[in-house]
Amino acid sequence: MSDESPFESISLTNQAVLLTVAELARQDETPVQTHDLRKRCQDHLTDVDTEVIGTISEADVIRSLYRLEDEDLVAEVDPSKTSPTGKGRPAYTLAVPETAVYDGVDDELHETILE
Repeated sequence: MSDESPFESISLTNQAVLLTVAELARQDETPVQTHDLRKRCQDHLTDVDTEVIGTISEADVIRSLYRLEDEDLVAEVDPSKTSPTGKGRPAYTLAVPETAVYDGVDDELHETILE
């Protein structure tokens, strides 16, 4: 078992997605679907002055969520519990305390997204 923090092994894009999920959890707006998460990420990333992330696509968000789920940082919610028809896109919630996210991610990214 590795002593490395999961935050050390995830990219800035993944950190941006994770921070956005944490922000939405803090505002009691989770579970969140990928298309809503992408829009929130794009809104926040216009002001990021750290390593270039670029325009984040829904595919980028989906890949990030898979990686974050593998690291046990987010959890997928059963779509039947979030959709009246039981179908649709998966939704995600934060699987760790918000403070762990805020302490673990890039400081400049954290300051920009949570302003």
